[in-house]
Amino acid sequence: MAKRPSPAIRYSKLPQGVQYAGALRIERQQARGKIVDVLQIPEKKWLEARWRFQYIKRLAEDTGPQRLQIDWVARMLKVTPRTVQRWLRSYRKNPDVMALIPQARGPTMGHRRVIPEVENLLRDVIDDWVRSGQRLPIIWIQEECRRRGKSTKTKPPSRGCIVARLRDRGLEALRRRHPPRTVTEPVVSGQRPPRSPTPLKIVQMDHTLVDVMVVDEIRRESMGRPWITIAFDIATRAVLGFHLSLHPPSAVSVGMALAMACLPKDRWLAERELELEWPMHGLPKTLHLDNGADFRSVALSRGCERHGINLEYRPPGRPHFGGHIERYLGTLMRRIHGLPGTTFSNPVKKGKYRSEAKATMTMAELERWIALEIAGRYHCYVHSGVHAVPNRLWKRLLTAHPVGRVQDPDRFVLDFLPAEMRKVGRDGFQVGRIRYWDPLVSRLFPTGTRILVRYNPRDLSKVFVPSPDQSEYLSIPYADLRRPPITKAELDRSRAVLTTKGDATPSEDAIFATANALRKLEDAAAKSSRRARRKSEQRPRQRAVRKTEPKGTPINWDERVVPYTAEVWE
Repeated sequence: MAKRPSPAIRYSKLPQGVQYAGALRIERQQARGKIVDVLQIPEKKWLEARWRFQYIKRLAEDTGPQRLQIDWVARMLKVTPRTVQRWLRSYRKNPDVMALIPQARGPTMGHRRVIPEVENLLRDVIDDWVRSGQRLPIIWIQEECRRRGKSTKTKPPSRGCIVARLRDRGLEALRRRHPPRTVTEPVVSGQRPPRSPTPLKIVQMDHTLVDVMVVDEIRRESMGRPWITIAFDIATRAVLGFHLSLHPPSAVSVGMALAMACLPKDRWLAERELELEWPMHGLPKTLHLDNGADFRSVALSRGCERHGINLEYRPPGRPHFGGHIERYLGTLMRRIHGLPGTTFSNPVKKGKYRSEAKATMTMAELERWIALEIAGRYHCYVHSGVHAVPNRLWKRLLTAHPVGRVQDPDRFVLDFLPAEMRKVGRDGFQVGRIRYWDPLVSRLFPTGTRILVRYNPRDLSKVFVPSPDQSEYLSIPYADLRRPPITKAELDRSRAVLTTKGDATPSEDAIFATANALRKLEDAAAKSSRRARRKSEQRPRQRAVRKTEPKGTPINWDERVVPYTAEVWE
């Protein structure tokens, strides 16, 4: 006889105390999960995993007898040789620092210590409790278990056991999310500038203001100079990727440039209608950076370590350690000095040249020009530093030294976005006083659960939440889809205006009304103010819906409808 399935328990039907205990259990259970987000790992466990990773990686790369090395590593890490061997097997299956994260001791979540007779009795009573359709108190389950257990001499379960079974029946297993508190200390460079004989072993990144004025697409008036972030491979002298923006350098611009450097560029080139060969992509082993605040964000640090990318910072006061990328930035700027609207490198060279009056290129046009300059010219000429063509040198070295690839491109980009912890309510959750909701939120996350929310500061129209099993990111839009997309800067500016008026906790309607009013002021001042035109161009754009005309002959609605032979009409 087949066993009938147990009826599901709606979380909202449980008593308030059980709901609160369920939310706390979810947060405790997340810490024991095997798949977690890098920002959810406590700092102590992350440092211990990195310490293990350095020893195990060195041990795995050794080709000789490993008995003595295993014993030495065990003494250094104060564990048994069998534990070191287990870590070594885990590393060979998955060479990632996540494979060596310390796991919580004790029984696993969901482990049952109650004897099967009591478990079956409690399951049958809970099934009847659910089918009753009434809000019966938990004491009813306890008394019913005691009454039914008298005939079989079965000891009734405790109230805590009953609450645990109700909680497990009404909740899905989630994983813990904790925001990081501190940034890992950077690795200090050596005394000599970095050198690399293999591609992607050392990649340098840096920002600079582009020496050219750009114009807006509508009025064709100057908006100032944009910023560019470039990723540069020092072994092949190849440009791996870049990001052009009117926003000042930030963790987002670094993440966007790094994403372009690590992912294939065929789709990026096709979207801009460029027929170029740009094969350089892959996971770098080390990122060589300066000491700017934009390179020390928690999202960048954890995202790089999640994908096995080491962060190395230049020694303070030694700019020659970034000489490779600094030289290329100078080369690129000299090429840009030939564009209309250039500002040159200094006022002496600029002279009486009117940069704003001569400016003609928009952001999109400048981005296409830079791509043509890099992939169409720079990669195809001999570089004096390596005495080779960067494109050919990359292909030749790549055959002898394969590089790592990104397995999940969508998640790779999201791993470098800033994140915050938010608590789920009945109507979704809030980020910056803006409410976000989707049917998946109420189905996957019970009320009161704390979740990790990633957002793009340049477009707050949607945020990204990891799914309960951490397998993918869920895109959660505004609760009110009529709202226009805004940036984090516009949100902060609107809240600051409302705060000065005495509204410390403004409503969502007031925030968007203020943002709309500020946009109107900027549009009115755009004719005379370059700063207003720059802010107007930084706004996120709404995608236009294309209207498609029906193909074929038009339908004659006056004709009689003839059914198909397979259809039966009544």
